[in-house]
Amino acid sequence: MSFGVFLAVTSVVAVFVAVATYLVFRARHTRLKAAADEPLADIASRLISVLATAGMVVDNSLTVLRATNSAIALGLVSGRTIRSPEIRALVRETQDSSTTNSVDFELPLSEGGDIRYLHARAVTIGSGVVLVLVEDNTEARDFESIRRDFIANVTHEIKTPIGAIALLSEAMEGALDDPTRMHKFADNLRRETRRVSTLITEIIQLSRVETSNILAKAKPANIGVVVREALERTVVIADAKDIAVNAKYPDDIFVMGDRELLTVAVKNLVENAIQYSGRKQAVGVGVTARNGHVDIIVTDQGVGIPADEQSRVFERFYRVDESRDRTTGGTGLGLSLVKHIALSHRGEVTLFSQPGVGSTFTIRLPRLVDTAKENARE
Repeated sequence: MSFGVFLAVTSVVAVFVAVATYLVFRARHTRLKAAADEPLADIASRLISVLATAGMVVDNSLTVLRATNSAIALGLVSGRTIRSPEIRALVRETQDSSTTNSVDFELPLSEGGDIRYLHARAVTIGSGVVLVLVEDNTEARDFESIRRDFIANVTHEIKTPIGAIALLSEAMEGALDDPTRMHKFADNLRRETRRVSTLITEIIQLSRVETSNILAKAKPANIGVVVREALERTVVIADAKDIAVNAKYPDDIFVMGDRELLTVAVKNLVENAIQYSGRKQAVGVGVTARNGHVDIIVTDQGVGIPADEQSRVFERFYRVDESRDRTTGGTGLGLSLVKHIALSHRGEVTLFSQPGVGSTFTIRLPRLVDTAKENARE
């Protein structure tokens, strides 16, 4: 190739590169200019279309230009109209302001039904157009209420046995010369101490179940081993009331989960059945597997639970019979712990009971498939 030809080719390439570069920059400038010229209301409308929370874009006549599905589902918007008087007032206030405004309000979902607690924020985005975003704080509010109630209940439950321990200690000082009274006070002291220890243990277990992903570290658990260990932990209280615990369970059924927590759940049900049964009555424990589920069933012939109380027995610190539960040493957390352990294992716990006949509690859990079961290690 001659030098002249080389220069000619080089010049053509340079011109081509220059033209291509110009076209690229021109296209980019055109896109940026188009974006700059696009009305802010349209931009905001496109943005809120991808939001998971409730939101809307409203013009200066209070007409809704765009609303999210969440806003429509909550009933904040109907067509082009704002149905919430609180949001209408917020939009009017914001149109006359250059700042972001907000309001907290309650939204009844139905007459006499649930209430949602909402927080709305609004800002003007130009020409009287207002962007409104709404947060649903109902769960956070409910959680805070539950937390306050839980702390209050824990404080009360711990205060009671600690007060009893203090009184018993004082009484023992005045009964040093009376072995019979000293023995009685010592027994009571041990009972109250055990009650405090059990309460603290159950609070820690409940906290673990509610705040941890149990299945993240789950392992195959043999339900036969779970039931056997649970029964071993209730031998003493069963013997004290001369109650026979009749158990029937296979040794080849597995679930995925935390074996210790599952043992605690079954132990709590058996212990509860023994405590609310009369002397020399029978308690039954059985395990069945069908349709991909495992049922752990605990039955008693005790006092039973009234129908209007059955929906509440799994609540924290709820007691059907307050005075009786005090004498049995119950903490009021046992059944709540059973419920949360079952839920954390993708299961459930159910109750069938008749006053004067007895109660049946059933923990239902997903059964581990055979291929995984074969690799289980105990």
